[in-house]
Amino acid sequence: MKIFLIGMMGAGKSYWAQKLAAAHGMDWIDLDAQVEKATQMSIAEIFETEGEDYFRNKEREVLQQLSVFDHLIIATGGGLPCFHDNMDWMNKNGITIWLYEPIEVLVKRLLPEKKHRPLIKDLSDEELSGFLSKRLAERKPFYSKAQHHLQGTISENSFSILNL
Repeated sequence: MKIFLIGMMGAGKSYWAQKLAAAHGMDWIDLDAQVEKATQMSIAEIFETEGEDYFRNKEREVLQQLSVFDHLIIATGGGLPCFHDNMDWMNKNGITIWLYEPIEVLVKRLLPEKKHRPLIKDLSDEELSGFLSKRLAERKPFYSKAQHHLQGTISENSFSILNL
């Protein structure tokens, strides 16, 4: 079983991947970290030197390489479901879960780490909320294709739908 956690940056995908993996004796990976490993560059460096198209292609390549693994929880990048039919691929190859957190929660989590995130590093604190709202509206049609949607206050009990 592969479990793909999707959602906006700051939704807690990596956090929950790690927690679920530990609780259920599974492995987990952060897809962005795998892309960094494959390219020997940080996500910020990739965006800066190679551009977003290169990143999205590499991201898809690394995602599809995961098809050989089983019993794996994958924390995806926030934009991954929106490119290259990745959402359809994930739905065919595992369980997809959309972690939805309100914009206010995302802003609170992301403010301290803006400089490490290429899409928001140049935004003022005041612009962040509007950017996230717009981005969520663009991504919602893709995220909505997830097999499961977890909204609000997410806890380990929220994942009981998996019957692990």
